[in-house]
Formats: sequence, C-alpha cells, structure tokens
Amino acid sequence: MAGELITPADLAPFAPDLDAGKAQAMIDDAVALAVVAAPCLDSDDLDEKKVAAAKAILRGAVLRWNEAGQGGRTQVTNTALGFQHSESFDNSTPRRSLFWPSEIAQLQKICATGGGRSAWSYDTAGGGGLQHADTCAINLGATYCDCGAIYTGAGPLFGASTP
Repeated sequence: MAGELITPADLAPFAPDLDAGKAQAMIDDAVALAVVAAPCLDSDDLDEKKVAAAKAILRGAVLRWNEAGQGGRTQVTNTALGFQHSESFDNSTPRRSLFWPSEIAQLQKICATGGGRSAWSYDTAGGGGLQHADTCAINLGATYCDCGAIYTGAGPLFGASTP
C-alpha cells in the first residue's frame, strides 16, 4: 500500500519541471521514512480519507524538499530602465529531516485513529462498592461518611444520590 500513497503525477501540478525519475526517487525516500514513523501506512487497511491525508503530508514534504534542493529563492530585484534583474538563492541550510515534527505527528495520528488495533483492558475489580453522595464528607477529604452510604452498603442514605 505504501507505494501507492503518492505518485509523480501527484506532484506534477505543483512542480511541472520536476523530472519523473527524480520525483519517484524522492517519493520512495519520503514513503520509506513515513512508514518508519507511522507503520500503518504500509497496510491495506487505510480508508480513502486516511490515504488522502497521508498523500497531502507526503506531497508537501516532497515539494518542500524539491524547493530546498533548488536553492530556495530568497530575493528578486528588478529594475525597469536600467534593464537589471537579479535573484539570490540560499543554499546555506542543509536538510535536517524530510518531515517536520508536526508532519510526523500527523502521520502517526493517521495510524492512531482506528487502524484496526487498539489497546484494551478488562476491569477485574468491578464497579461495586460504596458510592457516596457528591456532598459526602469523604468526597471532601474527611475520614468519615455523613451521607449514610456506609449504612446502606451501596448508595447514599442522605443527600443526592449518585448513579
């Protein structure tokens, strides 16, 4: 499934000059890193909305990477009568990571919401026991009961009842 998340055709409207071979290599790298951060992206369990969300995150990261590889234009100067044109490019910042921390969190959120598996537990202690009224002194930090739950063995005798 991971290989089908994004294709060079998904990048074409945003970077028409991007070579298809380079685009595929960048996509392969991005998907490999995304699957390490969010393993569910490699499964066939993802619904259409999750695939679309993952595609959007991957597309943004790959396009940003491509733009950074171009040297990121930082300044353009045009002069009309002097026929002057200049552009400045910033190549000083090396790529630290393909994904921003927020994008990694978004990819992991895609996996965390209903990927077919989730944590579970059984309540072995049960919900029984005394249930004191909200206004009971025990609920307010005292060492004694003034709602009468200790006499009934279940719920309060005096005051508001609790479910």
